[in-house]
Amino acid sequence: MTDSQMMKILRSNLITGLLLFFINNCFGQNDSINQKYIDPNAPVISFETEFHDFGIIKKGEVIIYNFKFTNTGNQPLIISNVTTGCDCTTPEWSNKPINKGESSQIKITYKSEEEGGDQAKEISVYSNTNTPLKVLRFTGYVDYSNK
Repeated sequence: MTDSQMMKILRSNLITGLLLFFINNCFGQNDSINQKYIDPNAPVISFETEFHDFGIIKKGEVIIYNFKFTNTGNQPLIISNVTTGCDCTTPEWSNKPINKGESSQIKITYKSEEEGGDQAKEISVYSNTNTPLKVLRFTGYVDYSNK
């Protein structure tokens, strides 16, 4: 083997070793800066159900549903905001802290005057839990016929 061939093999082995070293460090790294602290005493929002089907709704009908929940955590639960994806759905909730073991509800009012056919809506609930966003869903079929 010539010196030139030997240098190519050594260079190739060095590059392969360095690549393996960097790949191992990239994927095996535990980045504690980006890890979120999970508080074992945090409030926990436990809904009776996270989905509701209204069934068939007549055009113009106003439907109300209460998503009931309990704070099953150890600290007071605070719902900071509830948003919907359209003006046809209006949420109402208490801004008072819900203590450990207490229950409350998020009242949803759906106005069926604007859209017809199959409907699928989402409600985003923001709170002080370890998982600060909870998504609730409801569906229904708005009947625009004159029956």
